[in-house]
Amino acid sequence: MKSAWNLVGMALWLLLIVYFAYIIHDMRARRLRLIVTEKKSFTWRNFWISFGELAAFLLFLWGMSYSTFFLDVKKMDQSRITTSYTYKPLIIRYRDDQSDYVTVQNGTGRKPIQNYTFYVDGGKYLVNSTNATVVYGKSNLNIQAETYKWNKEWLNHLDTRYQKAWVATVTTTYKKNLFNGIGLHAGRQADRFSLIRIPDKSFMDVVGD
Repeated sequence: MKSAWNLVGMALWLLLIVYFAYIIHDMRARRLRLIVTEKKSFTWRNFWISFGELAAFLLFLWGMSYSTFFLDVKKMDQSRITTSYTYKPLIIRYRDDQSDYVTVQNGTGRKPIQNYTFYVDGGKYLVNSTNATVVYGKSNLNIQAETYKWNKEWLNHLDTRYQKAWVATVTTTYKKNLFNGIGLHAGRQADRFSLIRIPDKSFMDVVGD
């Protein structure tokens, strides 16, 4: 477990399940009591009690579901997350026919994605177009990368230092606190995006065209 604060979220989900079981039991018990004591299967008082219990459950369920599954980290209060950046030079692969920094594997299907393979510090990395982008030419940013906050002066410095062949990665992590623990996110990675910079398209080996 990334953080003990996530135990709070687990406890709340367990409480929600227990409360749902209680609602079912209570509705059935009150209905049987009505039949036995008043010879009725329906009263408005009993209806509004059941309505209130169900409304409270649905409100609680919505809150927990939103906190656990539907948080948009890009719209969150920055005090709830930490953001870190790493920058590494790319390692070129020398081959007889073509030397490249990145291999692009085109996907298929109704919503195809691209897979990018590159090397840094002797290590091989594989990312895809849902959390990475390749930029070449004069600019070291494109529309997809612009959605993140970069130090543009530092990116220009990397262009000069590494001859426009580097990868920058931004990682967002949920802080270990009560609010993030409610959604079971405390200490967990929220988002990761890689900006792969190459001098021009000739340094990209495209597979699947």
